[in-house]
This record gives sequence, C-alpha cells and structure tokens, in this order.
Amino acid sequence: MLNFMFVTRIARLHVAYNEEQYVVKQDDEIKPEHKELTEQEPLFSLEIIELRPVLGNTAHLKNTAIASDGLEYAIKGISDGENSFVKNVPYPKQVPASEWFCSKLAEISGIPTPTCRVLFYPDNNEYFFGSQYDLASLPTAIDQANIVQSLMSDDPLLRRQFWAIYAFDQFVYNVDRHVNNYLYSTNRDGHFICKAFDFSLSSLVMGWPNKYNDMLIPNGMNTTNVWSAIKNLTSFDKSCKDYALKVLGYIDKIEVESVDNIFSQMPESWINPLQKEALISWWGGSGKKKRVNSVRNEVLK
Repeated sequence: MLNFMFVTRIARLHVAYNEEQYVVKQDDEIKPEHKELTEQEPLFSLEIIELRPVLGNTAHLKNTAIASDGLEYAIKGISDGENSFVKNVPYPKQVPASEWFCSKLAEISGIPTPTCRVLFYPDNNEYFFGSQYDLASLPTAIDQANIVQSLMSDDPLLRRQFWAIYAFDQFVYNVDRHVNNYLYSTNRDGHFICKAFDFSLSSLVMGWPNKYNDMLIPNGMNTTNVWSAIKNLTSFDKSCKDYALKVLGYIDKIEVESVDNIFSQMPESWINPLQKEALISWWGGSGKKKRVNSVRNEVLK
C-alpha cells in the first residue's frame, strides 16, 4: 500500500515543466568525492555547431546543441528564464549562472552532476550553459515503481544519494527537485544510482542567499513535497543522514576563494555583479555557516 501511495503521490506532484528525462547505463558506480577547484576550466568555450529544438513543454530548456567537441548538450541562456511560462521568478536572467554555480558547487561538495561547459553560439554572439548528454542515455525516464523498489531495497546507494542531494538543494534553495530531474544510471551490480541536474529554479534565480538567509524551502514546493514521500520510504536507514551531513560538512569547509573561482569561470554576461558581490560577501561572513546549520537541523529531524 505504501508503494502504491508513493507512486500515486509522485505522479500527482509531477509538473508539466519537467526538463529532459532520460536514463543512462554505465559500468561503474558513481562515488562522490570531495575535491577543491584547483584547475582552471578551458580558456575557450566550445562553439555551437547546430541547434536542435526540444520536443515537449519544458520550463527553461528550449534547445539542445551539437558542440564543436562533437557531443550534444542541453543548453540554457539568459533569455530562457524570461521566456519561460514559469512566472514571478525574482531573477529569471540568472538561469545559466544558477546552473553553472550550483553544478560546480555540487561537484566540490561531493554531489555527482553531469559534465557542464560554456557554449558559444556565433550566430548571435551568446554564451549558453551546456549540460552534456551521456552517450549511453535512453530516451525514457525510469519507472517510478522501480525507484520505490530501489529506495527500499538492501542496496543503500540511491537513497543515500537522495538524502545528500536534498541537503544540497536545501542549501542552494532549489525549489524544483522531483524524481524526474535526477539522471538515473545503473552500476555494474545493476543497482540504480543518480546524478542531480536542473538548478534553473534555485540560488541566484530565486534571490538566494540574501533573500532567504537561513530560511528553509517552505512546504508546498516540488522539493519539499516529493522529499516528504522519499523520507517516509527511506528513514529506516540511519546511514542516509550521515551522507547528507557529510555534504553539509564539505560545504562548510569551502572557502570564499573557491566560490570566486566558480564565478571567474562563467561569462560576465551571465551574472549581475551586485548579486555576485553579495554572495561572495555572504559566503565569507557568518551567513553561510548559519544556513549550513539550519539545513543540518532539518536533516537531523
């Protein structure tokens, strides 16, 4: 009965503006590792060779692109937020900046995310955020009943990842995490694992951090609604909290220089200088630690 209620609830919560949904198959399990940003991103962005429209109704993803490296990327530009049917967003032009910032911050916080690159479109001299498609990806999403089964199985990988990603989403105020904006994979043992993607309704777009400081995401958002169901299914495994707390510990240790480095790797056209300076100041002050502690208390409940 619990499984049926979960699947029904998730289906009801599923919104029309989901991003691209796909499944990948790979040989090796994803093991998040904490690492600092020690290497500069490539000095030159990739060039977009061909644009391809996305089929279906999505919030911010309008096109994919074939880049000069021969790979395909889901791309988002500064106009995609303004042209979205998701309205009343504080800073819609910050979509690519939010995607880049959260993807890079997730990487150094131990959260697996798809490879991202800056893409340049010479036809209009615009820079896009590009999230790389896995070459082994399948065009259909994982069945939600399989998610439930995996979360309640003897293998803890997926539920631990869900807890870790939830902690990260709370920190960056990502209001739109649901079961279809994870990139699901299977490891060599046949167990589901995932990467987190789609941060277009988070962080800079939402006016974070100064607009919210240590306030958590309220009930009624996709992130909190779906999390309530996931938590009910997985709270039997006490080790999940440890993985969420570990991510928060990594965030707590990230110095302001690493945050500044993330900004230095994105085009200046993406970011409002005042928002950048406000975030760097907040990070270097007491604001970051207060928010980490607030999310930590949420995880421990």
